[in-house]
Amino acid sequence: MIRTKQVGEQLIIYLRGRLDVQLSAEVEREINEILEKHPKGDVVINLAEVEYMSSSGLRVLVAVMRILKANSRRLKLCQLNSPVRKIFEVVELMDMFDIYETEEEALAS
Repeated sequence: MIRTKQVGEQLIIYLRGRLDVQLSAEVEREINEILEKHPKGDVVINLAEVEYMSSSGLRVLVAVMRILKANSRRLKLCQLNSPVRKIFEVVELMDMFDIYETEEEALAS
């Protein structure tokens, strides 16, 4: 469900599958463990392989963003597919996150 890749100071987290109420607590716990192991640099979350995201999934991303901001780090999201992008638009969170079309754009920002 989750894999990571280090690119310089930045960490890329790849999420896959469904980010719904059944899985969001586990995903949040795993991401928090990853952040503890990588305490420096910005974090890019690649959502290309997320097929569904509920409000529970959005809550996980908000929680991760708050943790990073508290440590002067940035959360960047990239490669939102159409269904996931629509959820962000419906709940009006597009402006709350740094969202990029590609992973390369997110890393370069």
